[in-house]
Amino acid sequence: MIEIVRSFEQEAGRFNPMVLLVPGLAMVALGLISWLAGMCLRRFVLALAGAAAGGLAGWLIHGQNPAVAGLAAGGGAVFAVILPRVSTAVLLAALGVVVAFAITAGTHFVEGQRTSSARQDSGRGQERFTVQESLTEMRVLALDIVGRTASAARELEPANWAVLAAVWLVLLVLGLLLVRLAGALTFSVLGTALIFAGLIVLLIFKGSAPVAFVQKQGAFYGLVLLGMAVFGTLEQIVLCPSPKRRRKAKSAGPRPRQEGSEHGWRDR
Repeated sequence: MIEIVRSFEQEAGRFNPMVLLVPGLAMVALGLISWLAGMCLRRFVLALAGAAAGGLAGWLIHGQNPAVAGLAAGGGAVFAVILPRVSTAVLLAALGVVVAFAITAGTHFVEGQRTSSARQDSGRGQERFTVQESLTEMRVLALDIVGRTASAARELEPANWAVLAAVWLVLLVLGLLLVRLAGALTFSVLGTALIFAGLIVLLIFKGSAPVAFVQKQGAFYGLVLLGMAVFGTLEQIVLCPSPKRRRKAKSAGPRPRQEGSEHGWRDR
């Protein structure tokens, strides 16, 4: 699994700076919002997550077609806003399956063969890509990751698939039943992952080699990420009111002034 991240780090050093800087800052900003205030801004965060997932899927399937990616992003955002409870449960189940798959299939990931576009660029030395070339290479790397993931998935045993299905089903049911706890956990884990990924991208933009450094102290960073996820979950449960409580507070409104009683004591 770490080889996939390493391959991205090696190629990203040649990307146009804006292709790394803008997504890195966006991931850190969205991660902080989701980590600390995801439950308070549930529909907003879900809309952004749905738009990102839909746009990424459209971009990978149909290439750099802004119309298709825009329609897919809009569809994902609308679905997340209309059905926030279902979207939160699906997102929690998806995050759990990703973690479980990374653990069970980690040994099946192999170094993939580079695509024709990457091989053609290998003779260009270490010059920077343009924005268009950077986006093309990012799509190549993303499709390479998809191919390696599919290859690793084919190597799994039926028992592994049963575990993944059980994780998906249990988390989906918990997300639908324990709405408040599941929402806080989902947004906290999502925010933690976005912050970590965004910082990695920004460090690559600065010319560092963060992947090797993180790999050397994997246990330490794992505990840090776990602590961040736990803190974000507890903080949102305590500070972010439930949607029902907010609706009741809005419907109650300010209490009307009892002018008659005020005049009564003055006239006594």
